[in-house]
Order: sequence, then C-alpha cells, then structure tokens
Amino acid sequence: SAYVASFRYDCSTLIWREEKNCKFGSDLCETALKEDLKFYFMNPCEKYRARRQIPWKLALQILKILMVTTQLIFFGLSNQLVVSFKEENTVAFKHLFLKGYSGVDEDDYSCSIYTQQDAYDSIFYIINQYMQLKNISLGTLGYEHEGSGLKICKQQYKKVMMLPSNDTLNIDVSTETECIFFKPQELAGKKAELKLNSSFFSLEFYRLIQVEISFKLKGIALQTIHARELPDCYVFQNTITFNNRAHSGKIKIYFDSDTDIQECKDWHIFGSVLQKNTQYILIFDGFVILSCFASLILCTRSIVLALRLQKVSTVLIISMLILSVSGLLLVK
Repeated sequence: SAYVASFRYDCSTLIWREEKNCKFGSDLCETALKEDLKFYFMNPCEKYRARRQIPWKLALQILKILMVTTQLIFFGLSNQLVVSFKEENTVAFKHLFLKGYSGVDEDDYSCSIYTQQDAYDSIFYIINQYMQLKNISLGTLGYEHEGSGLKICKQQYKKVMMLPSNDTLNIDVSTETECIFFKPQELAGKKAELKLNSSFFSLEFYRLIQVEISFKLKGIALQTIHARELPDCYVFQNTITFNNRAHSGKIKIYFDSDTDIQECKDWHIFGSVLQKNTQYILIFDGFVILSCFASLILCTRSIVLALRLQKVSTVLIISMLILSVSGLLLVK
C-alpha cells in the first residue's frame, strides 16, 4: 500500500555507504545496517583489519597526549624555578635584615630578643641594612620608588601604670598607633638623620604591643635565562614584626614576605639561543592548538555519524514492524 511504501527509503540516503541501493525490509539493507553497527563499535585495530581504515583519531589522541605532557613538564620546570627563587630570596632577606639570625626559625617565628638594647639594635640594624642594600646584597634587588619606602609603625597602650612590686596595675586597653616613613631618595640625607634621632624611637616597653617594619623590594630572576626562558620581575612585600603582646620579657620577631610576579616592562636580551627558543615554543604551542582543534572535529564527526546511524536503525525497525503488521493483515 501507499502507507507502507512511504516507509521504504533508499538506503543510500540514510547510510553513508552509497553502493548499497536497497529498500528497507530487504535482507541486503538489514545486512548493511548490521555491518555498519558492528563496524561502529569496533576498536581501531579491528576497524583496520576489517576495512583497512587507518585509525587517525587514535593516532591524533596519542600525539596530543604526548604534546600536552611535554607542555606540563616544561611548566613544572619553570614553576620550580619560580618557587626556588622565592624561597631563596626569603632566606636571604632574613639573613640581611634580622640581626643574629641563625639560619633556622624558632618555632613559628624567626628569632627572639630579650633585652631593650637588643630591641633597639635590631630595629636600627634593619634601617641600616635597608639603607645599604645595594652595597651589601648579592641579589638583583632594588628599591620600590613609586610611593614606597621603609615604614615603621609602633602600636602601644594609651596609658599604663604598673608597679609589679606592689601588685598595682592601672591600664587603658585602648591602643594607639604611630608611624614614621623613610623614602628611598632621602635615606642618605639629613632628613633621615632627624627622623632617626626623633622621640619616635624612645620606646616605652611596658606600653609597647608591637613594632612593625614594612618595605618593598624589586628583583629580577635571571636564572630563567639559563633555562632559555624570558626573565620575570618580582615585587617582594616584606614585613618584620616585633611582637611584645605577651610582655613576658621575650619579644618574638616574625618575618613575612609576599611575592608578586610581574612582567618586566622594558627588557632587551641579546643572544640568538633565547630568541630561537621562544619561537620554537610558540610554534610548538601552535601545533598543540591545531591538534586539539582537529581532535574536536573528529570527535564531532563521530558523534554526528552515531546520530545518523541511530536514526537509520530507528526508521528501519519501524518500517520492519509496519511491514510485518501489514503482511499479517493481508493474510487475514
């Protein structure tokens, strides 16, 4: 009938093998569909043995895995240089600015002091080392000039009167903070000397809670050049805290260094090795992008073919059911 005939589609329009001109319901069409289904779910080796079809998608996936793994190795080596540069600079800063630093931290703090003279010596030692940084440092360090410098702040109770021998205490627990600032360009001038001789440095230790010294330094990681990479510029935000909150006769000194990696603004590197290496990395990254794009196309193609095969199978099954039902009706 016309209703049954409407379900008889040419297999060449639904299955991607044009040589199979068959009608739904025929043994040839069913066989072709079974072969296509079986072929679709074969692994690459079986597909090659069945139709000599080269497994391009598998080869591309293996190539992509190798290239991405190579990228990860390069990234890990580069990141290792960054981490080691940060850690080594932190250790160097402790030796440069902490007087009497032994090289090993005490518990969760770097070192400690026990006398007033040690406190004054440690504070002025930091200031003096900061002033002479370019003459004493072994690293590629410099001052941060844009609105930065050496900042010293002291936090203390507003009013304290203590007589431990008479068990007497009169304290105002509200605190006050006072700061003094040294700019890099005025370190060697008279203005810095006046600040150093000011009353700010007359510490009343029975009121003192903490002294915080903070400063920024800049550095350039030249070791990346030896690894044939462009160097990075670093900004180190260093903070040294003299913690006297316990008033136990022991001031704990904490050193904290936060690192910010920035791209160097103006750099000129002479040497063909580094320039060629940068070009090779860009070319390699381009190949990775192309392989990922090709892999996406092949995977999309595989999904499209699967949907087409599903559609063919569905239509064929419906057609076979209708033909079977119509045949039973005709017999009756």
